[in-house]
Amino acid sequence: MADDQQSLFREGAEAGVLGALAVALWFLLMDVLHGQPFVTPSVLGQVVLFGRDTPTLAAVPEAIAAYTGVHFLAFVLLGVAVARIVDLAAHEPVFRFLLFMLFVSFEVFFLGVTYIFFAETAGMFPWWSILVANTLAAVAMAVYFHYRHPSLVQTRDEPLGAETT
Repeated sequence: MADDQQSLFREGAEAGVLGALAVALWFLLMDVLHGQPFVTPSVLGQVVLFGRDTPTLAAVPEAIAAYTGVHFLAFVLLGVAVARIVDLAAHEPVFRFLLFMLFVSFEVFFLGVTYIFFAETAGMFPWWSILVANTLAAVAMAVYFHYRHPSLVQTRDEPLGAETT
């Protein structure tokens, strides 16, 4: 693998881990406030990975471990994809718009999937908590990419696609 591809993968993986941590910490906070630490990954693991229609609200270690692994893997893959788009945006400013569209599409898609396929858990995961979690993940990843690529941020006076010196 070429150095730039390794760097792109590492950058995406790091951003993905940050996004996954943001979501995991948000739901851990929500679980602790409700007096049920780790119930969110437990229920999601039971429903999504183990196919249980009526999950137990107790923390099931196997479900927590399995769901956490899948959760982090999904975010690493998303991070790698976003890292590629960020790399493209560094050379072609039109890809900045694609980053914005990716965020909006991801939010809508994830909310839709959650409510269509996991209706039995809708009471546990109100739409606003999912929106907050995904927004925290997006902010964490955006801050990371901003730190790694400060040249992507334009001033208000610069039109999109303008040459920078």
